[in-house]
Amino acid sequence: LKPSRPKRPGRSQSSRERIYSAAGVVSCGVVDAMGFGGCRGSGVPPEQLTLLKSRNFGVRPLSTAGHLDTWRVLSLTWQPILIFVFTVLLLTATDFRYSGEAAVVVLYYLGLAALLLFPLIAVAVLLVGVAFSGSTARVRGSAVVFWTWWPFWRFVLCAAAAVLGTYIGDYLWHHQFYPHTRMQRLQAYTEVDPMTASGKRLQDSGIVAFNSTAGVDRTRSGCLKNRATYCVAPILVGGEVSKTGQGEAGHAQDLFMAGLDCCGCPGEFRCGDWNVPGTLGGLRILGQERHDMFALAAQEWATTHGKVVKHPLFFEWVSDPVGAYNELYDRGMRIKMLALLAVPSAIVLVVVLLNGVLELLCRAGLAAPIQAPPQPPGLGRALASRFSQQASSHEDDGYDTITNPKYVIL
Repeated sequence: LKPSRPKRPGRSQSSRERIYSAAGVVSCGVVDAMGFGGCRGSGVPPEQLTLLKSRNFGVRPLSTAGHLDTWRVLSLTWQPILIFVFTVLLLTATDFRYSGEAAVVVLYYLGLAALLLFPLIAVAVLLVGVAFSGSTARVRGSAVVFWTWWPFWRFVLCAAAAVLGTYIGDYLWHHQFYPHTRMQRLQAYTEVDPMTASGKRLQDSGIVAFNSTAGVDRTRSGCLKNRATYCVAPILVGGEVSKTGQGEAGHAQDLFMAGLDCCGCPGEFRCGDWNVPGTLGGLRILGQERHDMFALAAQEWATTHGKVVKHPLFFEWVSDPVGAYNELYDRGMRIKMLALLAVPSAIVLVVVLLNGVLELLCRAGLAAPIQAPPQPPGLGRALASRFSQQASSHEDDGYDTITNPKYVIL
């Protein structure tokens, strides 16, 4: 008897050499890419080999977890990046939004609905397919994790990008670009005398610089608490409230410095550039809601000190009003550019991290590219065929899903 010839290592029929694809027959190109060798000499019958080499049928390729090239990163990130850039640019379009707020709102909702439709339908079709498969047969949890991984996280990234872009865009608009655009359309006044200037005469003011006689009485401030503390302090000649002079003979006290949560109630006024020496100046505080709350605080102050308030105007205390006006736009642009660079980079980083987590799940056996969920009947099948490329980030060109799965053992 001749001794048995030892088997060559790596040629035994192990589980590594058995590839099952529940979504279709595995092509030679996919097998080669996975490191299992070509189809020649693999023991596949000629008719199956011919079938493998032809591409008259569809295949859902196996896992590429842990391997991301530039094109795949772009395919996974372009939608959330586009949504974020769209929302930020639309909500900070200063002239367009200032002149047509309603048009911006319509474009915002229509744009987000169109951009979120594809990721939403993709994940919905997969979940319906999983539910349909679970109603007819046993569904493996590892397969569900694998096939729903990228559609689910792509939708989450898109939704998060929409929320973050909306928050940043609205913040920049209300705190930076809207005040700058509004003041751009108002007047700038210099050498304003608080003795002769009234709120009625300065209704169109945006930037104000007072003369050298003006001051702020910080020790006799007014306040109103409504969740936040609304603080006001009078602007007057000499910077001190007296029992005679202003407030008598029909002279109204209409000019106030104002701020939020910057005074004791009652207590000393410490808002804005109160401790910066220089010319007394102010930027007009805009917004009807804040103006109304400050007006109530001014009425409380007038009642306490026996003064008259007719047409109150409120300013943010700044030592350089022109510089502060320009800084509104400059700071908004800096934050905007930083957001447009940092957030897309963060999205790419998150995709790379998610791909690493998927690789770990595959190695642990918690995710596996087997038993692809079948397409649901009726409308679900039509949607699945329409949005098949949205359902997975592992498609290769020229491969489609098929209804009847085939199994090949190599």
